[in-house]
Amino acid sequence: MRIPTILLLACTPATAFAQEAQSEARPGWEVSSGVEYESGDYGTGTDIEIVSVPSRLGMSIGRVQLVAAIPYYRIEGPADVIPGNVLGVPILPQPQPDADNATRKGWGDLELGAAYALPVETVNLSLSGSVKLPTAENGLGTGEIDYTIGAELSKALSDKIIPFASVSYTLPGSPDGIVVQDRYAATGGVATWLGGKAQLYASYRYAENPDAVATSDQRVQTGLNAWVGSGLSLGVYGSAGLSKGAPDQSVGLRIGLALD
Repeated sequence: MRIPTILLLACTPATAFAQEAQSEARPGWEVSSGVEYESGDYGTGTDIEIVSVPSRLGMSIGRVQLVAAIPYYRIEGPADVIPGNVLGVPILPQPQPDADNATRKGWGDLELGAAYALPVETVNLSLSGSVKLPTAENGLGTGEIDYTIGAELSKALSDKIIPFASVSYTLPGSPDGIVVQDRYAATGGVATWLGGKAQLYASYRYAENPDAVATSDQRVQTGLNAWVGSGLSLGVYGSAGLSKGAPDQSVGLRIGLALD
């Protein structure tokens, strides 16, 4: 079964779906969208709620996979909070627990990504890179370009059990008046097939916070993806924070469609 490209490169916990590269010469296309909700104070004492609608277009050809993704946000919190996007968690330039809250809506930054599955036989191993372009409106981005590189590894131990791991490094731009730092992140977990058309996964994630004064982002994640036929896939996922720098909770729903 061909796993949709979008699951491999998008912002959901994607490393659970690593697979061997496709050998076909013709490209395969996928589109997906959904809705995500997360909330917490991220160690600032200021409640923040973020609802996003991520939209993605992906293409795979041979060992190469390409993705373009852009989210639409609705944020309740301090007027200067910036959603995380590739940085993972929101940035609060000047945390002030007594500051007035505001509700903002608008498009976030455009992210372009690519991955290459290495021709190795013993494991599934891919290298990836992405760039975040400053296309956000209403102050929903830093206004700078961010770069991320990463690697993903998985190996099927049986027909159903698939351990996986990933690491990434993000080099953010330097917006005026905001101090951000380079960000390292790592994820490890296990996935299992349920009946051949559904996959359940659970993982632990650690990431440095882009805000130098905030604690690390540590959370447990789980999700279920199912392929229902005619190229249609459905996914639900969520996380629970284990550190002050992580959201208290997050949930998401994704719908994907393979066009080839």
